[in-house]
Amino acid sequence: MMKSSELLLVVDSVEEAVKFYTEKLAFDVASLEVSRENPNTLAAAYLRKGKCFISFKTPQVEELAEFSFIKRCASRCVGLRAEMKKGIEKYFQRCQKKGLRVVSELKETDGVKSFALRDPFGVKLIFVQPADGKSHVGSDVAGRSIELRGRKESDVVNEMVEHLRTFGILRRAAKKYAKLKIKHISK
Repeated sequence: MMKSSELLLVVDSVEEAVKFYTEKLAFDVASLEVSRENPNTLAAAYLRKGKCFISFKTPQVEELAEFSFIKRCASRCVGLRAEMKKGIEKYFQRCQKKGLRVVSELKETDGVKSFALRDPFGVKLIFVQPADGKSHVGSDVAGRSIELRGRKESDVVNEMVEHLRTFGILRRAAKKYAKLKIKHISK
């Protein structure tokens, strides 16, 4: 069973990443690793803000070809979605004052406030906050509404599993997702 995870970004310069994330986005440094080849440069850094964790590292010799290919891609297909409990307006204003590349202005859609920006490495950072301050888990599963009133939980789970199976999702994964979704909706 997995206990936690974090985003790992391979970047040209760990120093530049640490500077951007600490100065512009107010992340905290959790740990740093110095390069063995050059003790004056960082090989890796581990940053955090609340429960959001990001690791940065420079590519090793055996990873350089792969890293070169990734850098040439138009979109690195990497992003980070960070859910905030409160203060998204103030954080958005801070990002604007710092002159960050805002991709999507602060807006509210379906009870969720959000905005997005890009870091110097092309990573899209999306910050979201439920408008009412509570975590939102919709009563919709892959385009199908969930109605719990007056129904047995097992019937709802089976219906959701069959619907998710049409997308090619394994029964085990679909069942776990369905139970988790029902648990959140029932709160």
